[in-house]
Amino acid sequence: FIVYPVYAEYDITEGYDENTEVSLKGVVVEIGTYNTRMRGPVILKIENNKKIYYVVTSPKWYLLQEGIDFLSNSRVEVIGSKYFGRDGNLYIIGREIRDLETGRLIILRDLQYRPIWKGHRMLRGR
Repeated sequence: FIVYPVYAEYDITEGYDENTEVSLKGVVVEIGTYNTRMRGPVILKIENNKKIYYVVTSPKWYLLQEGIDFLSNSRVEVIGSKYFGRDGNLYIIGREIRDLETGRLIILRDLQYRPIWKGHRMLRGR
């Protein structure tokens, strides 16, 4: 995992805004985490038409618990809420991510746009 600089964890975990929702397809070029703790979100660096997008997924512990593993060079379609971070990068808070090769759909937010890992417990020992 690549660790991205911490500007403010709040900056990339703020509320989902359905008014800024976008859909994009691209290739996962890097998989990183916002910090080294299990609580920080995993961020996918996705390339689309030579542009880079940072897709905020969920905490690492949740991905491990659910058996979700993102792979470099995977072609994906992302639906999420976009915003510019304090670091100047365009971020997308992921709601759904579909692996275009396997068809697997990963749901990250419920119908009210709340993170689905809220209410789940982090498993000890991970």
